[in-house]
Amino acid sequence: MTAIAGRLRLTAAESFWYVLGCIAFGGMYLAKVPAKKALSEAGLAKMTGAERFWYVLQCVAFGAGYLAKIPVKRALTEMIQVPAPGHGLGSGPAPAPGQAGAYGARTAVGDRWAGLPDGRYKSRHGD
Repeated sequence: MTAIAGRLRLTAAESFWYVLGCIAFGGMYLAKVPAKKALSEAGLAKMTGAERFWYVLQCVAFGAGYLAKIPVKRALTEMIQVPAPGHGLGSGPAPAPGQAGAYGARTAVGDRWAGLPDGRYKSRHGD
């Protein structure tokens, strides 16, 4: 999680424009609230009391908060379905010679079923 947090830091210019946008009628802050709600529903963030208040107020105003949350939540669901390169099943490091992996000795590099428990491995391969 810290690797992701390091990549998500705002640059100096982004911080400047965010503060400037918040000063202008709180526009940037209010635009952030629906995205934070989507993250909170995914269990990736916690909303403050003020954020919850403004989200409800945005939803009362013609559903603006809810409608702004939907594309963010959709993007999160698509992100979860597509593993990053090198993070799929069986893509981890190969066990050291003479050692078995987490589910036995069938963790050879390229074995896409290596991360599955025995029951699922056997049902797919008939071992």
